[in-house]
Amino acid sequence: MRPSYEDLLRENRRLREENQALKERLSRLEAELARLREENERLRAKIKGDPPPPVKPARAGPGKKPGRKPGHPPANRPLPAQVDQEETLTLAHCPHCGTKLSQPVEERVRYVEDILPPRVRVTRYRIQRYFCPRCGKLVERKPLDVLPGHRLGIRLMAWVVWLREEPRLPVNLIQRYLERAGVWVGQGEIERITSRVAEELGPLYRGYREALRCGEAVNIDETGMRVEGENRWLWGGVTKGPATVVFQVDRRRSSQVVDELLGEEFSGVVGSDFYPAYNVREGKKQRCWAHLLRATRKLEGEEGKALHRELKGIWEEACRWVAEERGRAPPQEWEERARRWEEQVGELARRPWRDPGCRRIAKRLRKHSGELFTFAICPGVEGTNNQAERALRPYVVKRKISGGHRSWAGARKHEVLMSVLATCRLRGEDFLATVTTALGATAASAR
Repeated sequence: MRPSYEDLLRENRRLREENQALKERLSRLEAELARLREENERLRAKIKGDPPPPVKPARAGPGKKPGRKPGHPPANRPLPAQVDQEETLTLAHCPHCGTKLSQPVEERVRYVEDILPPRVRVTRYRIQRYFCPRCGKLVERKPLDVLPGHRLGIRLMAWVVWLREEPRLPVNLIQRYLERAGVWVGQGEIERITSRVAEELGPLYRGYREALRCGEAVNIDETGMRVEGENRWLWGGVTKGPATVVFQVDRRRSSQVVDELLGEEFSGVVGSDFYPAYNVREGKKQRCWAHLLRATRKLEGEEGKALHRELKGIWEEACRWVAEERGRAPPQEWEERARRWEEQVGELARRPWRDPGCRRIAKRLRKHSGELFTFAICPGVEGTNNQAERALRPYVVKRKISGGHRSWAGARKHEVLMSVLATCRLRGEDFLATVTTALGATAASAR
């Protein structure tokens, strides 16, 4: 049956209304799309350059091929210096066909290195007590492997501190590890152990601070940390003569902390980045070339690329000369070379750059003139601040795990433990032996 005229009118009216609603909806979607595109462009402009801190930039090219290069000498695993058990393996019959075998025709040696599960050793002391008629007191001989008032031995205490600082295990995981080894220790006891060990290592830490102030060249850097939920700073100073690492937790990020670390009589070279807190202190300075080249690498445009290329060329030439020729040249030539490179950098700083980024780098070069090639004049001084950054890197990893310290007492405790651990690593000493020796001296003095 064909629709009537009225039916067609109603259908036409319905389609017109539906079409109008769709047009309005399309208009709203187009406006929303434009807003999102604008927001996307704004965010892209905001983060242009480096990605956010948690994200590493994508590698530009295929990179280096992994593994050693052709012709490089092999690095085989060294043979064990000590053999704890030796066993001879013999055969009476062939394992394939069962034929009876005669005497062996040759012998080969195979080393197997394995580890035994940790096991707690419990010592029960039967302490004989005596009455001294002269003193009128009961006297006894004290054990030397435990501190007064403690039940856990000094080796176990040192092991707890090592687990806390070297692999950076949380307290609950240390508790589970010790429980698996056969001893139950509460989480509060673990914290008390680290506090007591830090207290016993206090004199050693203060000695490190004095050694840092006597260093001929000290690299200093700082990184953020959280204490009591607030942003604070961890400062690190490193010197190779004598090899020492010192950490200091502080509320400030100012030159006053640098003065406290180095002392008033420090006469060596201060290696640092370009943070203004290092500008106030007088004396010889070495600014970090890694920070400088990293800043020029981010420059865009032809001028920025040219500036980075020329600065990198000067840096590589200076490094090559220091590594290969400085030892054969007289000291007068050291200063002449440094003066020549300073003049080349000065020419770059005076060049009329049009790019704002290049002008900013040129201003930095003028401001720190005379502080870029100290490493070419003074032996033992590095051209980068990598020493201090490498010393701080373990704490940066620890910060990601723990999030910070809940009290200033905990922060002070860990600055001591981290300083001793980092110094032992730099000197090639055994951290566990260092802690055990310090606790053993306290146990012996309590006799």
